[in-house]
Amino acid sequence: MAEEAKLRGNRFFTAGQYLEAADAFTEAIGLEPSNAIFYSNRSGAYLKLNRGQDAIADAKKCIELRPEWPKGYSRLGTALFYVKKYAEAKAAYERGLTKDPNDANLLDGLRNAKAQLPDAVSLKELTMASPHAKFRTFQFGLRSLMAASFLLYWTAWGSASTAAFAFATFFKLGAANYASFLAWNHGKPQMNAAYAQRVVTDPTTQALMFCLLFWFSSPYSIALLPIALNEGVHFASFAGSLFLSLGSSVGATCFSLLDPIMPYYLGPQTAWHTLNNHGKWAALYHRTPQVVANLDVGIGLCLILELLTPARNFMLLLIYWQLLRIRYMISPQLKNAFSQLDMTLSALVLHPRAPTILATGYSKLKDLMANMVKMPTPEEAQQASAMPKCSIM
Repeated sequence: MAEEAKLRGNRFFTAGQYLEAADAFTEAIGLEPSNAIFYSNRSGAYLKLNRGQDAIADAKKCIELRPEWPKGYSRLGTALFYVKKYAEAKAAYERGLTKDPNDANLLDGLRNAKAQLPDAVSLKELTMASPHAKFRTFQFGLRSLMAASFLLYWTAWGSASTAAFAFATFFKLGAANYASFLAWNHGKPQMNAAYAQRVVTDPTTQALMFCLLFWFSSPYSIALLPIALNEGVHFASFAGSLFLSLGSSVGATCFSLLDPIMPYYLGPQTAWHTLNNHGKWAALYHRTPQVVANLDVGIGLCLILELLTPARNFMLLLIYWQLLRIRYMISPQLKNAFSQLDMTLSALVLHPRAPTILATGYSKLKDLMANMVKMPTPEEAQQASAMPKCSIM
């Protein structure tokens, strides 16, 4: 029924009957309120009816329901552009390009939005002009302190206590950064399943748990790298804007120094040298989560190998792999990282010179791990819910 209403709305929209189209999409939403496509379509219809604020509201709802879909950001950017909020439109398009750097609609929209803006914003506008700007400035402050802690850790060769302090401080600041972002992004805590699902499936929550885990552990150097890399990209992006607002070319100069290594970081499929400045940042934002996931898997392997050394930490190993298990079920980047690891290990254990027992053992290990992350089928879930509950008389 909802799909029929949507198709009817599409026909009205194509015929230029935008009011009827909006009504049809509203009917579809009433029948299936969790479908992001219906909000996206109604946003487009509202825009044709000169109802810019309604179009913005529907686009935001679309993003809330389906945050990885670039179309929602395109809708939001278009609606914001229509009401002449060019800076916010630019931000919406940029967020969308982190999901798909090659989306033509987002790229065109971004060019149009940037054409309405000056090349550089003032320092006040960048840091204090809006609540979002103030929050970004707050995050930049936390990331600056994280960078200082990171550098202190790697330079405190002669003092174990200084290194331990820097290590713990780095993850304390990281936890504060991620917790504040969750509060900003999801609002005040709500006692309902929808809010809990949004928070649990947010990658920021997983990063927060990572920081909390290593905050209370002894210094483990490699654990710094995923958080440092992820936050370093955001730090550098804001710092570049900051230098630009001050009329300095330092940011652009530093960025150009990365040109020789970026093709290796991004992979041969990304023509780094042909991208403009925005395209380069979009490519970095798109690639970094996968590199971070690869590092996360590497940390897990290092913890396993440490079982062979006196420095082994069983508790950290168990908790970390449980965290990886949870993240695997919701993170496509982590699934891809484990897939790459599987291909590498399979090639080793299936080598003609490798003992057969290695292939057999690895196959059983894969089956065990697959069962650990297997999601229940609808039939299994229904069967579990139908089981008699324990009660106390």
